[in-house]
Amino acid sequence: MNARNALPALALLSVLVGAVALAGGLAAGTATAQTANSSADISFNDQVGVEEVTVAEVTLPEGGFVAVYNSSGGLVGASAYLEAGTHENVTVAVSPAFSRSQVVVAEAHRNNGSESFNASADLAYTNENAQAVADTAYVATEEFSRTTATATETATATEPPTGTAATTASDGGDATATDSATETSGPGFTAVAALVALVGAALLVRR
Repeated sequence: MNARNALPALALLSVLVGAVALAGGLAAGTATAQTANSSADISFNDQVGVEEVTVAEVTLPEGGFVAVYNSSGGLVGASAYLEAGTHENVTVAVSPAFSRSQVVVAEAHRNNGSESFNASADLAYTNENAQAVADTAYVATEEFSRTTATATETATATEPPTGTAATTASDGGDATATDSATETSGPGFTAVAALVALVGAALLVRR
């Protein structure tokens, strides 16, 4: 092949290589995005809370937020912006504060770039089934917790100690009844009664 024919061939080869590289890069980028999306995760445990809740752990491959929803599905709070990676014990302020115990949802959301949560723009991470990456927890209010604790303490305080009845009886709980029975039916009482009977008989004879 002479130099005149070699130049177009080299140019065509360069174009083909570039196209293959571009296609490979796009495919890799798509695969990376899918992998990052599917690796998002969140863990939300049962707890006591009124004005805030704590998410045990959340993994945000591309950074983002944790949004919290009440049992009616209403948005009641969102975390500050979280960098890409895994975060533990993420606290989210709740407004309005919970007035009753309920099941609460914590959801992992992406960041649209502003690093300030926007419910309409910062969409939720999704799993392989196209479902939002979220977890639920039962959040009890402090009032509920205190009421339960008070009821438990009251029941414990009023419960009689084990074996009280037996101990009372053995320690003299029925001492009056026992002593009375002894005094009216014991040997000493029988001798006195007999003596009184004899004296009475003697008096009758003398009359």
